[in-house]
Amino acid sequence: MNSDSAEKNNHIYILPFLLGTAILLSLWFSGRSVNAGPPGFPLDDAWIHLVYARGLSEHGYFAYNNLIPSTGSTAPLWSIILALVHVIFGSISIDALVMAVIVSGAVLCLTGIAVTTRLIQQVTGSTYTSLAGGAILALSTPYSAASFSGMEVTLTGTLLLLGVWSLTAEKQLQAGIWLALAGLARPETAVVTLLLTAVVGVQHIRTGKTWIIPVARIIIPCAVAAFAAIGYNLWASGLPFPATFYAKQSSGFVHLPSRLYTALFEIFTNIPPFTWGIGWLGIIGFLPMFRSQFFCKNALLPLAGGASFIVANLVVIRPDDPQAFYHIRYLLPAVPLLIAAVTIGALRLGSPLQGLRTFIPIHILLAFSILGAGLTLAPQSRHYHNDVRNINEVQRRIGKWLAETFPPGTWIAASDAGAVRYFSKLPTIDVLGLNTAEMLKHNEAFISAHPVAAVVLMPAWFWTPDRNRLEVVLQASTGNYTVTSNPGMATQFVLQSRLGIKSRFHFSGLRSFQLDILPVGG
Repeated sequence: MNSDSAEKNNHIYILPFLLGTAILLSLWFSGRSVNAGPPGFPLDDAWIHLVYARGLSEHGYFAYNNLIPSTGSTAPLWSIILALVHVIFGSISIDALVMAVIVSGAVLCLTGIAVTTRLIQQVTGSTYTSLAGGAILALSTPYSAASFSGMEVTLTGTLLLLGVWSLTAEKQLQAGIWLALAGLARPETAVVTLLLTAVVGVQHIRTGKTWIIPVARIIIPCAVAAFAAIGYNLWASGLPFPATFYAKQSSGFVHLPSRLYTALFEIFTNIPPFTWGIGWLGIIGFLPMFRSQFFCKNALLPLAGGASFIVANLVVIRPDDPQAFYHIRYLLPAVPLLIAAVTIGALRLGSPLQGLRTFIPIHILLAFSILGAGLTLAPQSRHYHNDVRNINEVQRRIGKWLAETFPPGTWIAASDAGAVRYFSKLPTIDVLGLNTAEMLKHNEAFISAHPVAAVVLMPAWFWTPDRNRLEVVLQASTGNYTVTSNPGMATQFVLQSRLGIKSRFHFSGLRSFQLDILPVGG
């Protein structure tokens, strides 16, 4: 089916959308029995987003602790969206709020599927290829499952798609707005924007057209968003980037080859259609020897956007645990663009053939996507729901216990500071410094001014020479732990001081830090 029938058959674009809906429903229900408890999220980080959403809805600015501006959110646009969700559903029940967040992610996933079909249609003029590309994205079960994570994955993926789609339609200002929003969803998008802008500029120069105006149309909205974000960060913490960047980054171009190897051969091999490496064959179609009547000049933009997002992320963040969603989610926003790229490349790969044989590579790509989805859908669903159960049985349980144990306004400290802060509603020191930037560098004034009544620590991460002066008042553990590959992370302790006076305690591990801990009842 070619472009001459596309306008007459717009209704058929609903097919990938319907497939995506069926996949999402299957992902939700097929493994739901693994978690007999309430719905939740597979990462504690999602609860951090809801902490910021609650603070934003109540105070009008990003605050991890009430009335204290914070820079812990690297996805402020997602926090803003969740703030709106919180306003509507937060007063109903926690379960209603969680399900509203999950539905929001699913809607963004389905929107991305629709945009993918339009993007491929715009580039190739082939309706059949665009339908196949939308279907392949729907069949990419890890990306679809990320809809339920409470994280910004599908938001970022869809905004990147919209930006590239606008560029292929020669709508640079519209592309700039979408890419600016994508930058507020994930900061790695800044690198994508710079590369795509350079490509557009070179294209205009090569065709003898002026490049200044098109480039300015892309850059100006992105610059406005970047300056606004940096300005807020400087105002809130005195640092230009979010505190999370300084706490998590492990940058170094020298390690990029090994990280790329991990991404391609340990992470993407679990993501249809890249399972078994088949999906990457579509990239061969971009070699100069394969020429096709299906292509516009912007055919390389999806590949450039997806690849640059991956490289930008890997330069900053080391994928320590490639089987855990915690690390996979950083790369997943690139999946829709990469699927669009390999689908386009597969069409070009078949272009030397005649008639329907042109679509043979597309059929192969689609067949392996169906096979990959069939093999991963049920395990993906069980893994998701089991991760949710793990988080509910540890972090969520501790947060609720703290709310029942300590009076409002009592300061605590935590190493996993999402659900603990959200459910306890107690002011919290994030000892990793992700949400309390004062902990990144030993801020003696802050530590002295905020003694805590209890410390929530993961023994797999931290230890203390002062352990004899501390008492474990609660131990929360979960069985069949799958959130990460480290079973030691299945347990967390709530510690209180055995001493009768406020005392200084030292901790080591992922970070070294000190805390003043109050006596029990102090």
